[in-house]
Amino acid sequence: MREKRINGKNPQTFSISGEELDDAVSRAKKGSVQAFQKLYEHYGRKILNYIYRMTGSREEAEDLTQDTFILAYTNLSSLKENIKFQSWLFRIAQNNVYQKYRGKRPPMDSIQQEETPELSDVQKLATPQISPEDRVLSKELEQVIEQVISQLPDKYKEVFVLSAIHKLSYKEISEIVGRSLASVKSDIHRARVEVRDKIKTYLGENYGMSNLF
Repeated sequence: MREKRINGKNPQTFSISGEELDDAVSRAKKGSVQAFQKLYEHYGRKILNYIYRMTGSREEAEDLTQDTFILAYTNLSSLKENIKFQSWLFRIAQNNVYQKYRGKRPPMDSIQQEETPELSDVQKLATPQISPEDRVLSKELEQVIEQVISQLPDKYKEVFVLSAIHKLSYKEISEIVGRSLASVKSDIHRARVEVRDKIKTYLGENYGMSNLF
């Protein structure tokens, strides 16, 4: 996927400790562009992927990701706890998506494997026990999995993506979507069941095996 850049760099994913996060956010609050660039490089791809899965549009995901980081930079002083920067950033991204598509569904692009590197996490939901020979699913099945996710009701899709794809905790997801912990747990469970059932329906008797090559 073509990605917009901040200061000429592409967003990447690298590990960042709680201490490093606190330091980077503190320096960014004081006006350090370099510190905010570090935050962008760590969280840019995550936010881009999240928005892409919520909208299904590469172009819109790039634009909304850019908007998310601009809003984050200009409102960083409002963040009271530096350690909660990630959930705060996801909340901004979520609000941007809802404001953009309020009352209408976003246009859905066809999703290619190279654009969704975390697809293996979803594939495991569809095929919990498979042999090494059947580990790689066909392009057709990958598209079915992505289509199933895109067709989930918004309240299920957002928590499913945050949980199954981004591996966030129930507590953090609850903070991002603004719902109770019990509601989030219930919605994630229902989303997982729905995704599994629809994929099982597609695979029929060969559930757990890929014979689509």
